[in-house]
Amino acid sequence: MPCGADFSGADLREANLRKARGHGAKFTGADLRLADLRGTDLISADLIRAKLEGALASDVTIWPTGFDIQAAGVVMVEDPGAEPSILLQAAALARNVPPLHSA
Repeated sequence: MPCGADFSGADLREANLRKARGHGAKFTGADLRLADLRGTDLISADLIRAKLEGALASDVTIWPTGFDIQAAGVVMVEDPGAEPSILLQAAALARNVPPLHSA
């Protein structure tokens, strides 16, 4: 995510923000419930009034100083490790599919 990005009030429920760098990002009042924050760097992020109940974090998630993850309802889980270099194989991206026709 871009440095200083403003997600204030955004609906990011169940978003995959795994291993993102949220330097200076604003999540003021954002809904991050059930979001995947494992390995995310939020050291200078603004999490004021952010909803984090059920969001996933790991031991390598970096939080702003003094942020109380237990009070926020964050769930600690194991870190997934390194991300695969290619998320989708080329064959999954291009398939021969007949064109759609309206009735």
